[in-house]
Amino acid sequence: MKLNHKLFLFLFIAFMSNMINAQHKKTKLKGIVKNEKHLLQDINIFNKSTKLGTSSSKNGKFSIIASEGDSIEFSSIIYKNRTIKISERHILTKTITVYLETDFNELDEIMLDKKVYLSSINLAVTEGTIFDNDKVSSSKAPDARKFTDPNANGGGINFISIFKQLTKKGRLKRKKRKLELKKIKLLKDEFSITLRNSYGDDFFIEWLHVSENKINLFLDYCEGNGLSNLYNSNEILVKDFLIKQAKIFNTFDKE
Repeated sequence: MKLNHKLFLFLFIAFMSNMINAQHKKTKLKGIVKNEKHLLQDINIFNKSTKLGTSSSKNGKFSIIASEGDSIEFSSIIYKNRTIKISERHILTKTITVYLETDFNELDEIMLDKKVYLSSINLAVTEGTIFDNDKVSSSKAPDARKFTDPNANGGGINFISIFKQLTKKGRLKRKKRKLELKKIKLLKDEFSITLRNSYGDDFFIEWLHVSENKINLFLDYCEGNGLSNLYNSNEILVKDFLIKQAKIFNTFDKE
């Protein structure tokens, strides 16, 4: 009996050792980085566990050594940073596909035209402006009073430039709003893809009981029932929505 007990203990320890080694086995993953349908080049890719990194090629491809449970960070100036935790599925398939969202942060002000300023009246005119009497100006010095006296002939004043300065704040406000609407549309369009990448296929298979080959079909079904409108909602509301939709979807799927 003691021998059997020792044998069982030995086999158990060997089994656990193999499990631990399997979980920490380093695997070379081949991946691709995308934004919508565009392949992204020069994205910084860093394994926080091994402290090793790489970058994506011109066709968005990369390769990196990782183990199950490692956190891989994808960063760029233009796109929002994202961290992916390596799962068993990544290790088995030896592949990883990552979608990055555009970062819409811009400078508060955009210089639309180069300006030069007349110091005496602080009036902006477009650089390269030709004042009136072009032929005369080419033969002798222009009348300085026209540039310095606001009561003199104002033929050289660029009223388009003045109009742009007066309406600049409104134009920037409209442009900012347009960018916000574009950002919201992008988030809605990519929301289902973001959910699948964030939660992983195991969430849909084990929690929602949706077969792997029908996950995309299920997400399309959810899109038709308003999933994209939850793009800015907390995780509890999103998961509650998915659970309710899965119950209905699975009922249809069995019929």
